[in-house]
Amino acid sequence: MLPRILHPEELQGFRLSNHDHCRLALLNHPEAGGSGCTVFLEVHDPCNRVPPHSHHHAAELYVVLRGQVIFHVEDRSITAAGGDVVIVPEEAIHDLENPGPGRLYLLTVLSQDGGFAELLEHGVPTPLDEEDLQVLRSL
Repeated sequence: MLPRILHPEELQGFRLSNHDHCRLALLNHPEAGGSGCTVFLEVHDPCNRVPPHSHHHAAELYVVLRGQVIFHVEDRSITAAGGDVVIVPEEAIHDLENPGPGRLYLLTVLSQDGGFAELLEHGVPTPLDEEDLQVLRSL
């Protein structure tokens, strides 16, 4: 298989539901059947907070591309900023929030997909806007 290049303009953003504010763009879809890792871009507007959740048998690795983020993992809170890498262990109840003032951009790797990519692809199509594309082009 040949390597492929994804240009920012080719990325398709999705929201998981009409009520979500976070936009996600799938970068790597695991093999059919839900095994393998999933890689996606997350874009969070200021003051956006993801509800607490956990991933069954999957750790999550976040690379902060731009902005600041507060992770709440179990009973701890940590703050990370551009260039930081945060690893959330499998099964850990966690959430994250963007304290602002600007948008937050994360590169996220979910170690086991467990159907997440398919869920995302059946979400609400929400294109990345020009601000998002400019940020991605500048990385």
